[in-house]
Amino acid sequence: TCYTAVDGGDEPCYMQWLIGPNDNQKLRAMYREGMLQLRADEMLLEGAFTRPAFRGKGVMAEAMAHIAEKGRDAGARWVITFVKEDNIASLKGCQKAGFEPYMLKYTQWQFFKSTSRFEVLPAGRV
Repeated sequence: TCYTAVDGGDEPCYMQWLIGPNDNQKLRAMYREGMLQLRADEMLLEGAFTRPAFRGKGVMAEAMAHIAEKGRDAGARWVITFVKEDNIASLKGCQKAGFEPYMLKYTQWQFFKSTSRFEVLPAGRV
């Protein structure tokens, strides 16, 4: 499901997909081996986009927190999102939304094909 945040005049300013385990086959088709298969108590936030006019105004963090709550309402215990480590603005937005780092995703490209592996961070390494 794609959620959209709008401003007071109903102008779209942010969008992001909330994906549940029922969509694992779609995730696999889209990412092949490059994405986790979601467990029954997990959901994924993916494809975040903030329109340029609304960047730097805290929209991402606010909207992302509300969308994550939709995951909880749907029965998810965990909502996961992945952000590149050099995307400081998005990392800050995720932190403001209540997300904490717990896993690293390593992606390797060879001959136009990517493979990914995931590593859970040791407790206390945040």
